[in-house]
Amino acid sequence: MPASFKVRTVPLDGNNEAVEEILDPNFGESAIGRVAPVDSGLWWIILLRAYGRITGDFALQERVDVQTDIKLILKLCFADGFDMFPTLLVTNGSCMIDQRMGIHGHPLEIQ
Repeated sequence: MPASFKVRTVPLDGNNEAVEEILDPNFGESAIGRVAPVDSGLWWIILLRAYGRITGDFALQERVDVQTDIKLILKLCFADGFDMFPTLLVTNGSCMIDQRMGIHGHPLEIQ
């Protein structure tokens, strides 16, 4: 599940000069726009590749059912049909939704 963190400073024991930094997690509760996180579905593929390179164990990667699943996930993630698959691939959190906008001619609904 994607998350972001906000750093908040809190004074220690009522002393304004001594402060402590606290991380407040945000799992989408205060998001202004929510889009299905397609990019997070790709992490297991990246981890599988890293596991194979480090251990030299490629048996799992070479299985037909795993290869089929990877193809299906990639097909879903990169489908060019926003009306059928209401998802948006956003790499590295580089897309910020701050006003009304449309994608491929379809309005983006902010909930």
